[in-house]
Amino acid sequence: MAESAPQARGPGAVEARAGILKQYMCVICGFVYDEAAGLPDHEIPPGTRFEDLPLNWKCPECGAGKEDFELIEI
Repeated sequence: MAESAPQARGPGAVEARAGILKQYMCVICGFVYDEAAGLPDHEIPPGTRFEDLPLNWKCPECGAGKEDFELIEI
């Protein structure tokens, strides 16, 4: 029987998960920015990372700034 590859652990494991897209919620109105979906209606293509949004980007629902968004942890 062949051995299975070991699971990535330690500092390298964080790098291995770096490709995971995240979601951020506006703490003012509850709007969720999903990196996987982007906001095509606002010229933000799917796959756009939250940190790659312009510094002056605002919540499309209430106008709050990026500083009013928190990472949603599952």
